[in-house]
Parts: sequence; C-alpha cells; structure tokens
Amino acid sequence: MDLKQLEYIVAIADEQSISKAAEKLYMTQSALNQQLLRLERELGLLLFHRIKHSMIPTYAGNVYLDAARRILGIKEETYKMLSDIADMKKGEISISYTPERGSEMFARVYPLFHKKYPEITFRVIEARSVKMEQLLEQGSVSLALTAHWEENPQFDYFHIDEELMVLALPKSHPLASMAGERSWEEFPHMDLKLLKEDPFILLSRETKFRRKLDLEFVKAGYKPKVLFEATTTYTAVNMAKSQIGPAFFPQSYVDPEAPLVYFSIGNRLAWKRSIAFRKGTYLSKAEMDFMNMVKQDMTAWRVKRA
Repeated sequence: MDLKQLEYIVAIADEQSISKAAEKLYMTQSALNQQLLRLERELGLLLFHRIKHSMIPTYAGNVYLDAARRILGIKEETYKMLSDIADMKKGEISISYTPERGSEMFARVYPLFHKKYPEITFRVIEARSVKMEQLLEQGSVSLALTAHWEENPQFDYFHIDEELMVLALPKSHPLASMAGERSWEEFPHMDLKLLKEDPFILLSRETKFRRKLDLEFVKAGYKPKVLFEATTTYTAVNMAKSQIGPAFFPQSYVDPEAPLVYFSIGNRLAWKRSIAFRKGTYLSKAEMDFMNMVKQDMTAWRVKRA
C-alpha cells in the first residue's frame, strides 16, 4: 500500500467530500478523484458511495479505512520515536480541544511551547467532547483536551484537574437566599426537586455535560422545562447573567461579580479535565512537555481566579 494513497482515502472519508479533502491535501480536486478511481479499479471494488455531494464509505471502504488508519498510526508513532532518538525537535502535534476554554488555554501555552520547540507545528481541530472521542478513535488527532465523567477504556488519560458542575440562580430567585454570603466559593447544595417549576437554560443535548445533567433530573423525578438551549457554555453563562432563569455550567465559568448565586447539585457532582490519547500510543518528548505545560497553565489560571 502506498502511504500517500492511504492518506488520500482517509482524507476523503474524514471530509466526506472530494473537494474538501483536496483542499485539505493541497491538491486539485481532479487529481484526487483520479487517485480514488485508480485505486477502485485496482481493487475491483467501490470504496465510496457517491450520494449527492457526499462520499460515504462502502463496506469495503470501511475495511480499507480501518487498515489505513492503523498503518498511518504506526507511521506517526515511528516518526515520533525516531525524532526523539535524533533529538531533532521537529514534527507535528495533532490536538483537539473546545472552541472556548480550549482555545484560550492554547493561546496562553503555545508561545511558551514554541519558544522551546520552534520547529514543531500543530494541527488543531476544535470540537465538542463527543466528537473529540471520535477523532481520537479514528486517529485523526493524537491528543484531546477533554472533560469527562467516566474514562473510555480505549484511551489513556493525563489528568489535569476536576471542577464542579454548578447551578446558577438569579439573585432575584425566591430560593437565592439559600446560597449564603459566599456561594461563589462554597457552593452549598441545592435539591433539584425544589426547582421543578422553573424553566432552565441548558446546554445542547450533544454535550456530555447535558447528558449527565439529564440523569440528575431523572433522579429528581421530572423532565425539566427548557427556556433556552445553548450551543456554547459562554451563551449559557451570559443568558444566566441576564437573570431570566437557572443555568448550569462548569465551576471555571463562575463570576463572583455577576448577579447570580451558585450551588452544587447531587453529591457535589464534578467532572475531570484531562488530555486523552489512544491506549498504548507512544508520546514524544514534545507531546509530554506540552501536556505538562497545559497542566501548569490551567493550575495557575485557577489559582489566579480564586
């Protein structure tokens, strides 16, 4: 198998489009299409269904892709090991993180990393936690800065910290007096049963945060009324600050100056923040240094906010 050919087919599958894959690979659409047609003729099998403008892998295509991803993964790990042996400090790190806290962290850490490893480049894919796991499983990225409740047995984790799931109530809410004077650092417990009649500001059902929260509502014995469903945490936080209803978000978004009071729910429900990578993956010295820089940065950031 030609490694370039493997990269072409994986790119088509990832993008589900010849034109987008060609753009990603810095080649013409015609040239990439010819590569695919040549391979399909050679194999005597269709690798993709052409459905309108989408390229969907056939059964044979999925078999080919599974092998291709494994081979390219071996290539990537081999290059990382050789780079470490040569101490060339060159290469690429592929990482996925959220468009919010993840991008802020990367903007802080990258200048420090670049100073130490000026010839190492990054390939970044911004995504939500569910999509991140898919990217890791496919081998599309080697690292993912993710928040999680449980650990996926397919991955290993470099743990960074934990943070509470916080309930924010407007100060004008009838139950706000239960919060006390320093709710933004003490987070007293709130029983969700007391909020059964409230319409909530909630995150999208596509997030792990929302899925876990829905289980807490099941325990409380009711399905929440949804006033507004936010696609980003920042939107949920800003809607909460407008005091139109209760909202939930991670502790790192708490603002002591906002017209809100804060509570914990469940048994002080908290999730872990980690950098995930495929189990058994060889991590280069540069990747390990990057992960340690991320941990140091996020620890310092939380201390600064405290």
